[in-house]
Amino acid sequence: MKIAIVGAGIAGIATAFELMEAGNEVRVFEQHRAAGEEASFAPSGLMWPCVINPWGASAFSQSLQLGMARPPFAELRAQGAVLSAPRRWARRQQAFAKKQRDAETLPALQALELLAMQRMQHVQELLDIGGQFSQGLLLPLRKEPGAAALYELTRRLSAAHVDYRRCNEAEARAIEPGLATDIQMACAIHLPEAWSGNGRLFSQGLLQAMQPHGLQLHTQHAVRSIHSTGSGVRLQLADSEQHFDAAVLCAGGDTNRLLRPLDVQLPSAAICSYSASIQISEESLAPRGSVIDLENSMILTRQGSRLRISGGAELGYPESAERMEEARHLLTSVLLEWFPGCIQPSQSILQMWRGTRLTVPDGLPVVGPSGIPGIWLNTAHGGYGWGLSMGCAHHLRQSLMGHSPTVDPQAFGLQRLR
Repeated sequence: MKIAIVGAGIAGIATAFELMEAGNEVRVFEQHRAAGEEASFAPSGLMWPCVINPWGASAFSQSLQLGMARPPFAELRAQGAVLSAPRRWARRQQAFAKKQRDAETLPALQALELLAMQRMQHVQELLDIGGQFSQGLLLPLRKEPGAAALYELTRRLSAAHVDYRRCNEAEARAIEPGLATDIQMACAIHLPEAWSGNGRLFSQGLLQAMQPHGLQLHTQHAVRSIHSTGSGVRLQLADSEQHFDAAVLCAGGDTNRLLRPLDVQLPSAAICSYSASIQISEESLAPRGSVIDLENSMILTRQGSRLRISGGAELGYPESAERMEEARHLLTSVLLEWFPGCIQPSQSILQMWRGTRLTVPDGLPVVGPSGIPGIWLNTAHGGYGWGLSMGCAHHLRQSLMGHSPTVDPQAFGLQRLR
């Protein structure tokens, strides 16, 4: 089949790999000058396990809070009047979190996670693509959490088959020697098999590996509209139209614009988050793996010789220099509080990023048919875009090619949200 993919982020590139491996002719259309310029540019590097991601599925959000008092930056901030679209979406997300039991969500997410790691291993065995991967994750806790809250978190980790160990302060410092000496910890949770990496670097390497094998990437080609023709689909570009047997929308925040004329409703929101990436100046004092500050909902990961700290969630707020400066201050303050000796802010180049992640209320991705013949979806990955990218792409491949699915298609299909 001749298949078009709209969007060249990590989801689009991973989908292109899967569909090309299945024997299809694939073209990728990207509106920017290069791949990975939007949500895939500099998000959190956390890959696995998804259940510990503080910006992940709604069903797990309460268990990760551990009863702590949390600053405003650690929660979703929605701007607008009570009846405004951002406020309505935030209320719907809260309703999902209250009624949704992880017993219903966890098995499907776990299966997709496992599939993602298997496909990542498959890609690495074939192509050995660099992604600045690092292993191990520490959750340091300043205060002793309530017994019920800690039990709920560890229960969910056990249910997800995630290996963890509760550590005292001395054990936590042995795992991460660079932790600030003046911070007192009641305990910590260590996940030795957790993984993080640089998603944009990986996707660029995957793209370069596929192009000699026939992948066609068309940058600065914005898709104005998409139409089902009965026998296929038609993409309307700025100066031409092109016909394909099928099309997959991996367009992130642009997905709704393309779906709206087709009367397809995707109850999603473009949630903005921030990250700061900075060069390590003292390796011995830098984190060895990933660290999550659950109180602030911030994720710190290694990116080769740099550190990336990410956090925040805003809905309905316009981009501004003031908000970017506020985010820079909060992110670097938390980084320096935990690992004060590893960077020199006055001498290091700090790369700030504000990006949007398309999210539906339950926090899980939307992968499968759109309901319009020939048009498929691999979108709304929320906080899971990098970690689940290869799994979502393979699930889409199975659905589009008519193969038996590895994961429950209803758990990630559009129909679940109606």
